[in-house]
Amino acid sequence: MIYVSRIEIRRIKTVAGASDAIGLTGYSGAEASTDANNPRGEAVLFTNIPASIQAGAAGRKRDSGLPQDVVSNPTWDIYVPVTALAKGAVRDRDIIVDDLQYRYEVGQAYWNVLGYKLMCIRLEA
Repeated sequence: MIYVSRIEIRRIKTVAGASDAIGLTGYSGAEASTDANNPRGEAVLFTNIPASIQAGAAGRKRDSGLPQDVVSNPTWDIYVPVTALAKGAVRDRDIIVDDLQYRYEVGQAYWNVLGYKLMCIRLEA
């Protein structure tokens, strides 16, 4: 496989798991950032990672089902070689940014002997 793109892997900062409390503990998901330099509140984990980004399955048609309807939520498969990242380095819901500044959210991070296959959806601007 030829790796023609360079990606950056980011993780949204949350307070999830910061406490040992059980039960009604309040919201622990992603929140708006107050940092002007990082408005999305993402921590950069890895940069300059070689990857191959390929169109995945066709996605979903809208409910109307007209022949000219555009497919929504197409999927993308991002392949990362085993030498670039360790097993467990990427999690579901991590954000991938490619060298063209397209953003993808990881839906499934699948690891095998060749490396990662990250099944993603491209995020809207």
